[in-house]
Amino acid sequence: MADQLVGAGTGGRLRPRRDDAAPGTGTQLNPRRRQALALLLVGPFLSLFDQFCVNLAAPSINQSFRLSPFEFQAVVGGYGLVYGLGLITGGRLGDLYGRRRTYRAGIALFAVTSLACALAWSPGSLIVARLAQGAAAAILQPQVLALIRVQFPPTEGQKALSWFAVSMSLGMVCGQILGGALPAWDLLGLGWRPVFLVAVPLCALVFLALPATMEADRPAHAGRGADVTGAVLSALAVAFVLLPLAAVREWPFLPLGLAVCLAGCLLAAVFVRQQRSRSRRGGLALLPLGLFAVPVFVRGVLLNFLLYMASVPFAIVLALYLQDEAGMSSARAGLVFVPAALAIAVGSRIALPSRGRFGEGVLVASAALIALGLAGALAAVTLGGDGAALVLLLVALAVYGVGNGMIVPLLTGAVMSRVPPQDAGAGSGVLSTTQQLAAAMGIAVVGIFLYPRSAGAPLHYSAAMGVEVALAALAVLACAHLVAATRGRRAGAPGKP
Repeated sequence: MADQLVGAGTGGRLRPRRDDAAPGTGTQLNPRRRQALALLLVGPFLSLFDQFCVNLAAPSINQSFRLSPFEFQAVVGGYGLVYGLGLITGGRLGDLYGRRRTYRAGIALFAVTSLACALAWSPGSLIVARLAQGAAAAILQPQVLALIRVQFPPTEGQKALSWFAVSMSLGMVCGQILGGALPAWDLLGLGWRPVFLVAVPLCALVFLALPATMEADRPAHAGRGADVTGAVLSALAVAFVLLPLAAVREWPFLPLGLAVCLAGCLLAAVFVRQQRSRSRRGGLALLPLGLFAVPVFVRGVLLNFLLYMASVPFAIVLALYLQDEAGMSSARAGLVFVPAALAIAVGSRIALPSRGRFGEGVLVASAALIALGLAGALAAVTLGGDGAALVLLLVALAVYGVGNGMIVPLLTGAVMSRVPPQDAGAGSGVLSTTQQLAAAMGIAVVGIFLYPRSAGAPLHYSAAMGVEVALAALAVLACAHLVAATRGRRAGAPGKP
């Protein structure tokens, strides 16, 4: 009866099927949710676009501003750092004030900060604009996964997540291609600045069109108040841990950097205690600590951390290698990443059918493809710049792309399915935070191995990439442990998910 339309007692009007009810609400789903999804996916597209566009635009930016190594890491990694710091808070803002409203506010702010990046007149102004742009992305991004969680039934939610993965792959490839091509074209003599202007009309379109496809949602925790103290403590804790790694070439790590890292760890402990205290008093905590009592959620978040710590810095180092060592133009270097993005789109579409046919082991196979692809790219870099090495690199990036495209919807779906609908924003924030902090930490760690000790010496590309390959191999082991633990739990508790 749950799968039938019932007319009795409704005056001849048909009640919606249970399959058409919003998860955890029992209310009818938005009939225009597919059109709304297209607008929502602009968020992850732009988030990845503006994370990757600076990889290939960086040489052109450097010609304008002559960036120091620290300024370079701030322009490239500062966006991801602030993005990661604000994602949990951004997710909770959606729970408090409504996810559609918060998404539109984030889109509007993203447009303003993208314009500020394009108008930057100095390294300092560009860094500030990039940090603000990361904050805007932190507001809009968690709302996407949260809205997918609550607006789509399970049969459609997995497909929506696969499109989520496609939007990220398109953001990555467009960021790489246009980040290289636009500065080379030098439109109207603006150099690299149109790279950031691309986002402005897209944001305007989403801001104006979204209300016509989605009604304002009722806040899940309306009137409970934001956890400002928790937001400040969490941001300071992560910043204190990562800053010494990002500035390792400017600071003596011992003793100053180590002291700052330890201060960050202490602040993290204070943050956890404050969250527990706030929850006991009945307040809405920034971080729902109960999520970390769910083993699949915890292991999935850690696996996400390893994968992003390996993948994002690898792409940045490879982009630098293609231009500085292989002598490619920025536009040609961007095209090298096209096979990866196309393969990500393919992988995201075959992920669910593959899992249905072969089981949860597909998750391990996806992680193994990522590690294999990165190892192949490292081998191509080691071989040098001949034609065979380029072919190997393109094939390796395609292998990586298939694995990445498969693992994103599978792992994201597994993690988000354990999050209660009323905490979907915070859960999405936790997941996205680990991804972005992993990217920022990976960039900082790679910088330690990439830059030589003596000025003027060549960069150590192979050593930096080797670290990322090792992290990807560790992610395969973590993925195998996650799948084994999930199977063991199911075997011990028949009938439970």
